[in-house]
Amino acid sequence: MTEKLQSTAVEIDEICEQHMDREIEVCGFLESMKNFPKFGFLTLRAGMSRVQCVFNLGEKIDENYFTVICGVPLESYVRVKGVLKRAHKPVKSCSVCDYELGMSELSLLSAADSLPFDLKDINVYKKGVPSVSFNKRLDHRVLDLRGTMSQSIFRIIDQIMYAFRTFLRKEKFIEITTPKLLGSASEGGANLFEVNFFKKKAYLAQSPQLYKQMAIIGNMRKVYEIGHVYRAEESNINRYLSEFIGLDLEMESTDYLKTIKLIYRMFCAIIRDVYENNKQDVENLKKYNDFNDVRFEDEPLILSHRECVDILREHGEEIKYEDDFSRFMEKRLGEIIAEERKIDFFVVKDYPTRNRPFYTAPCDDPFYSKSYDFILRGEEILSGAQRINCYQQLRQSASDNGIDPVSIEGYLNAFKYGAPPHAGCGIGLERFAKALFGFSDIRCFSIFPRDPNRLYP
Repeated sequence: MTEKLQSTAVEIDEICEQHMDREIEVCGFLESMKNFPKFGFLTLRAGMSRVQCVFNLGEKIDENYFTVICGVPLESYVRVKGVLKRAHKPVKSCSVCDYELGMSELSLLSAADSLPFDLKDINVYKKGVPSVSFNKRLDHRVLDLRGTMSQSIFRIIDQIMYAFRTFLRKEKFIEITTPKLLGSASEGGANLFEVNFFKKKAYLAQSPQLYKQMAIIGNMRKVYEIGHVYRAEESNINRYLSEFIGLDLEMESTDYLKTIKLIYRMFCAIIRDVYENNKQDVENLKKYNDFNDVRFEDEPLILSHRECVDILREHGEEIKYEDDFSRFMEKRLGEIIAEERKIDFFVVKDYPTRNRPFYTAPCDDPFYSKSYDFILRGEEILSGAQRINCYQQLRQSASDNGIDPVSIEGYLNAFKYGAPPHAGCGIGLERFAKALFGFSDIRCFSIFPRDPNRLYP
């Protein structure tokens, strides 16, 4: 008697020629099914991979079993066993397009309940309006994450973080992790979440800024962090998140222009990395939101704040040299540069000192600071500066900005024992991705977004 060979468990994205005419088993979500009186087709999905399975009424699948298979709800998680055959013609709807599975067995591992929406509708626009509202998608985020757009977005987010780490490690940066529970409102301002910490007040960190600087003073020289940041912003939920991922770096530096150029090289590397390694994901996003690839040059265009004010004035905008850029002015500046310079990515430096945090170093003209923002498609995606590294100057600057030096004594004391000149920046990961792909809603790029209206799921 011939011994029956066991089927081989295979990932859908690993199916290839070597599995031809062999019995294999695959697992995935039941994405679609078409059934006829004596045969049917179903599509299994695992991540971004899909394979077509064919089942026929016959010796291995009797009428009762055929009926059971046809009744399995869509989005159930199943295991299918069968022999891999070459497809009669390419299956265009599947990533495994040259093969199909001749199904002999289906096991229902987890049945799906009635769906709140059809998954094929979540990425479809009709006359500019999404078929399923984004809020409804967020209410059922687990289902939304199964869609092509969400899958592509978070593959890209993963690639951005990987490219950020890869670039900085090559530049000899060390990754650190800093506290998110703070004992004082260390950077000033009212946009803080207060929490109860063993009957004492504590605050969720607005940024790792002070700890990055302390690490540099601790002779770590170059550091970076990928971590959660909290802002109690009640403004536009399409642009601000209450909890987001910060990409932060800090380094010894005596020349903030050199720091700007290093950061710019990093962004160029990240953008190119995404375009090269996530081509299909980028194309998937273009089906949902019409945008062009970012135009940028190898060397950064660096404009001073004063130069930008002059540019805006020349184009009819009313703005003073001491003003910070409003959201509108930022966008308008981006439009002008895009039109006149044919680029979408540039740097603005030397903002008025009054508009920057207390630890920002002033220029020779103290009206201006050694600060910089990076602008992508008319939106600020990065803020950074050369830092004050003198204890007395820093203490005075904190007082001048309404911060009690006693409340940040641990930070200030670090500067008493010698502090190298240093500079750095903070990047909002979700905002960077939003600008990179020209989206209007930042929440698309947060896997489970938190804003003033949402703490669920």
